[in-house]
Amino acid sequence: ENEVIPIKLLDTDTISQAKEKILDALYKNTPVSRRPQLAEVDLELRRGNAGIKLYDHDPNSEKDGDWVRINTLGHYKLDQMSQEHAKNPKNPQPRFKLSARAEVALDSTSFDTIGAILARNYQDSIVLSVEGGTRFYHLTRPEVVNEAAGGEGGTQRQGKKIMSEVFLTRLLATKRILQSYVDDLFQALFTVPGNIALPKAIKYLFDFLDLQAADMGISDPEVLHTWKTNSLLLRFWVSLIKNPEFAFDIHKSATVDSCLSVISQAYIDACSTSEAKYTKDTPSSKLLYVNEVRQYKNDIRRFYNTVQSSPRPDNQEMDEYFRAAIQPAQALFSTDAALYELFKYTVQYSDDTVAALREHDLSDQALLFQTIAETLK
Repeated sequence: ENEVIPIKLLDTDTISQAKEKILDALYKNTPVSRRPQLAEVDLELRRGNAGIKLYDHDPNSEKDGDWVRINTLGHYKLDQMSQEHAKNPKNPQPRFKLSARAEVALDSTSFDTIGAILARNYQDSIVLSVEGGTRFYHLTRPEVVNEAAGGEGGTQRQGKKIMSEVFLTRLLATKRILQSYVDDLFQALFTVPGNIALPKAIKYLFDFLDLQAADMGISDPEVLHTWKTNSLLLRFWVSLIKNPEFAFDIHKSATVDSCLSVISQAYIDACSTSEAKYTKDTPSSKLLYVNEVRQYKNDIRRFYNTVQSSPRPDNQEMDEYFRAAIQPAQALFSTDAALYELFKYTVQYSDDTVAALREHDLSDQALLFQTIAETLK
């Protein structure tokens, strides 16, 4: 089928960014592990029957001393070519062809203005730092001071510097775009919908922590709050928020990673029982969710209270629950391997383990501690 897939590219996109956008459009429903990598594909600009391959840097890249600007689509004057075609249709319309190495399985897909597949046999070396004395940058050269080593002998070179206010505006705009999604995420994590049963494992864990606090005579609510937070929210959810690729077969770009870092930091701040102190040196990314964090804190407390007041499952229910939970993964894990890891831990702390078992009434009656002690010898 000659399906036309619209893809929005910018003049400021590097060649790698353009390839990534095209691959995302072509393989939007395909796990990232089954997609071709950027280094496995090439992008070609064609006008009529003629064409050139596009690279992030080549001999025609803009140079300024030891600085080299990474090629963008604007570098190849695509806008000018399109205007020439619009004025005179006899001028060939610029088109893209996406190429792949012969051993890479890539569907042959054509587009109206972006498309087609060729072949290649080498990898780009895309360098965004110093290589052999050459420095690469994207749009604006970073500010450089004292490039040469030494005090007075060092040369001062001033690059263009973007005002911090520009970044702050972009930061706030990005937050507004993502805010509804962040709220939905936190709402899903911190609430128990009426039509969905609370996971029994969470209830079991939190009840266990409540009992431990009672046995130890701990009455400080902040201690129990910290236990529950560390055992579930910070141990489990923060990892998934910061690293969604742990659970999903997706690619996490550097830009997405920085955004998720801000969101995960807001989550961590919301889990804290103490109020954060902000100063003039506090990063703007940490200040983004100051107001929202207060609401999230209330949501977490409400969530803990809901779990505490929910009915406690009996032992038979818990047994059935855990059996059903582990059933799909039985072939993925080895009981012997798990026992061996537990045994290594017990050997490492053998004295403490035996002493704890000796003090326990049930262990003492069953002489379990003697068996453990003999095994660890």
